[in-house]
Amino acid sequence: MTNSSLRQLKDGGLRIGWAAEDVTPEGPVSLFGQYYERISEYVQSRLTVTACAMEKVMDGARAEQAVLVSMDTAFTLKEVQDAVRARLQGTIPGLDLNKIFLNATHTHSAPYPEVASSFGEILLNGICKAVVNAWKNRKPSAISAGFDYAVIGHNRRAMYANGTAEMYGDTDREDFLAIEGPADPGIDLLFTWDLDKQLTGIWINLACPAQVTESKYYVSSDFWSEARKRIAERFGETVHILPQCSAAGDISPRDLTARYRGGEPDMWDVPGIVEIGKRIDRVIQNVYPSAFEKITTDMVFYHQVRKIRIPTRVIADEEYKRALSVVHAIKAAEPADPSSPLTAWNRFLQEIKDNEKTKTHGPWDSKTSDYGWLRPMEIVVQQYEDKDRPAYYEYELHVMRINDMALAANPFELFVDYGFAITARSKASQTFLVQFAGDSGGYLPTQRALKGGGYSAMANNIGPDGGKALVEETVAAINALWDEDGI
Repeated sequence: MTNSSLRQLKDGGLRIGWAAEDVTPEGPVSLFGQYYERISEYVQSRLTVTACAMEKVMDGARAEQAVLVSMDTAFTLKEVQDAVRARLQGTIPGLDLNKIFLNATHTHSAPYPEVASSFGEILLNGICKAVVNAWKNRKPSAISAGFDYAVIGHNRRAMYANGTAEMYGDTDREDFLAIEGPADPGIDLLFTWDLDKQLTGIWINLACPAQVTESKYYVSSDFWSEARKRIAERFGETVHILPQCSAAGDISPRDLTARYRGGEPDMWDVPGIVEIGKRIDRVIQNVYPSAFEKITTDMVFYHQVRKIRIPTRVIADEEYKRALSVVHAIKAAEPADPSSPLTAWNRFLQEIKDNEKTKTHGPWDSKTSDYGWLRPMEIVVQQYEDKDRPAYYEYELHVMRINDMALAANPFELFVDYGFAITARSKASQTFLVQFAGDSGGYLPTQRALKGGGYSAMANNIGPDGGKALVEETVAAINALWDEDGI
């Protein structure tokens, strides 16, 4: 899709550059994202690192800058972000390296993103090269925003009559009551253009992790691969996308109540990737005409980096006693021989193998098996007994204002209710929340989820008190960008 520009836009001092690098490992690799190991058999789609560099120049001087990096991994780690900044030290004159921040798409079909690994070296090289090239590629630019709705994610926690909840729980049980929480179908878009009104890239912010392929045995960037393919077909290979996952800790691509009866494609394999790619593409088609009409080179741009401390979750005495009881009961039944097929771990693995042969759709593993209970309960016990466990978790909060829009990043799998609390109180017309950013903080469940329990709300470093603090800190940081005294 191309545009005929009536005249070139006036340079407003905005500079934007894009770059992308392939970070796909060669040969069989261990895929991260499940309790059990999966070794890749082939590459379904390539893993990509994409960087978008932004700078505002006023009176010939740099006024503000940011480099956003999105990568096709399960999450990022603080050590990765630190290593990127260390490697780039002294290599990019004029760039404040603290204004670089990473986010992950949360694909479960890539290796673990640790620095001290062969994949870590590929990843670091790709990120650094993308950042350098995006900064070099800066040119006079313009922006416009858009918003639309599409069904991409669904809440994945089922509630039952006994007050419990379960991730991917069966919904055809007689005691099924409801889906625990909401989903967020909103999609925020930021379009970047050159001064001839030619599209150069799109930020795509949606509330769903890229985990259609979370149980498969191939390397995949999941539904973002299909989105990239369709956008390249529509606009050309030079147009980049920056994928961002909004608050979606209790969200997945699957509708647990429909259970595929209406003919929805398999959201555990490639048909689901293709379908979600189509839905994202349709949103772009719907929004593009109005976004084209709103192109501007005038941009208010602020980017602040704050160190935030939020309280870690305190394990109550009763919760500790219950967890310890579960651990003791399961371990007491363990065979003396750890290689026995009757151990909790080996029974867990066998169930996966059986389900892969007999079930049409995932999940293949059960988080309600003995091992599924043992692992999180051991973490609860460890947290309670660790007298040196920090009372606070510190992370790097990036907040940006772009005209009447805002962006705020966090390192968690943030349950969607927290996202609504932030966006509802934000002064911005659109708020781009970016999770899996800068570090891996784990699931951050709501009080409702904690009461229901189940995987994703049983063994968490941060609980509802920390979630409330995160909301307050984020809202305050965003709204300060609309307050002259806060800048």
